[in-house]
Amino acid sequence: MGIVVVIIGTVILAVTFIAMMKQSTRAGVGAWLVEKPLRVWWLPCLMLAYYSMVSVAVDQWGFNRFALLAVYFGLPTLLLYLTGPKSDDTCTGRDLVINFAVVLWIWLLIELKIVNTNWLRVQFGGARSTALPLGVYAAIIYALIILSGWRRFDLKCDLSLKKSDMLPMAATFGVLGITLVLITLSTGLTTLGIAKVVRLNPLGLPLIIAVPVAVFVAVPMVFVSIGVIEEILFRGAIQSLLRHRLKPIYALVIASAVFGLAHMNKRALGFDVPNWPYVGVATIAGLGYGFVFWKTNSVIASATVHAMIDAMWVLFLRGGQ
Repeated sequence: MGIVVVIIGTVILAVTFIAMMKQSTRAGVGAWLVEKPLRVWWLPCLMLAYYSMVSVAVDQWGFNRFALLAVYFGLPTLLLYLTGPKSDDTCTGRDLVINFAVVLWIWLLIELKIVNTNWLRVQFGGARSTALPLGVYAAIIYALIILSGWRRFDLKCDLSLKKSDMLPMAATFGVLGITLVLITLSTGLTTLGIAKVVRLNPLGLPLIIAVPVAVFVAVPMVFVSIGVIEEILFRGAIQSLLRHRLKPIYALVIASAVFGLAHMNKRALGFDVPNWPYVGVATIAGLGYGFVFWKTNSVIASATVHAMIDAMWVLFLRGGQ
């Protein structure tokens, strides 16, 4: 029964996340909150109620985590309540400070692992227990509602692509993909090789079929699990906020550098933390994703390129691991 509750709760979170990707939905929720500013406190209460529901169902509720989440969602809510909602789309210096404070709080506490992204570990059937990153999606939903609805800041993350987006997406993927391959191969950071999971696929498919199937599966998975989350934060929020006070090129470079530094604690490429080679590679990738966002004004466009690059990295640049 507990697993059923977790599955239903996960579906609810996923549907809510998809719904909040639409600007009109975020604006509608924000308008409802603004009618009576005390309603903004519904957001942390709902997050805590959701955590309690799914964690109690599998006997993993903990007071320490509950208290930490109360502070995590409660403090930015207090700041937003005290400073009040915005009534228009203008963005003053004070607005930028408040928006940046919320973004950095939501992101840094997760990045520094003060707040765990994985609220639960559950076991489905005879498989090993799986960590569910419910926390990161809850945080992004909170940020979407607060920034777009309460703060009236356009995150440019509607679930849509235009025909005009295709050229910068394709061109950037080609240039960025070749650049990353050349840099990582020449420096010994990676070697070419088809990932083991593809070579030893459980269906026993020949590689000529298994490779495109793996790409077809990997790109959407990376898009949902990594691409759209990171792009909402680094491009939709940070790069967009910087563009209100800096030229687009400067906003692109700074946001890309922040994106690179955010990967410092990744144990990848055979290096321990702080992983400076990975910071450099991620910064270059961030320049590509940021360029797509700059030219398209679409988080979905940059998240798609992000997913394609990450899928290429996992499937073909890990020395066949």
